[in-house]
Amino acid sequence: MQEFIKWLLDLDVRVFYFLNRDLANPVLDFVMPIITDEKFILIPVIAAAIYFMIKGSRKTRISLLCMIIAVLLADAVAYRIIKPFFGRLRPCDVLPNVHILSGAGRFSFPSNHAANMMALAVITAFFYKKYAWIIFVIALIEGFSRVYVGVHYPLDVLNGYIFGALCAFLVIAVYRGIEFEKKKKGAKK
Repeated sequence: MQEFIKWLLDLDVRVFYFLNRDLANPVLDFVMPIITDEKFILIPVIAAAIYFMIKGSRKTRISLLCMIIAVLLADAVAYRIIKPFFGRLRPCDVLPNVHILSGAGRFSFPSNHAANMMALAVITAFFYKKYAWIIFVIALIEGFSRVYVGVHYPLDVLNGYIFGALCAFLVIAVYRGIEFEKKKKGAKK
């Protein structure tokens, strides 16, 4: 088992260097720091959320509430519990010759950006299947940007995606349970 883990971590570093150094070019050097900046996605998301909370249908407001809960859950648990538990230092802090384009906190595993975006994508897919592909593409680009700018290993991003999806599935399960109970109570009346 330890041989497998060593092999996996070595592969993680090799893929990191490929995405971070070998693909480096002036266009991505300009674009990826913008994409990876939280303000890039946060401001339009907050503006859209406020608009849809006011003007949206009941379904829209419920979906937004589920998105907010899933993202907050993924973000808080990843940042406060999982990252300190594993304590994996960022590649830009421990590897030589990293193409660094952004700063970040101390620990890298899992990627909060990836977890948050995947939680958002899964909730979107549950409520709006037709538009889900857009959010999944954005999540993939966001994950790539975290490796490209030098602050995450690919396994950080992959595990962030998995954790974010699990948080979204938990929120969906709770939502479905609440809806089931409402229907059950409505049927009794």
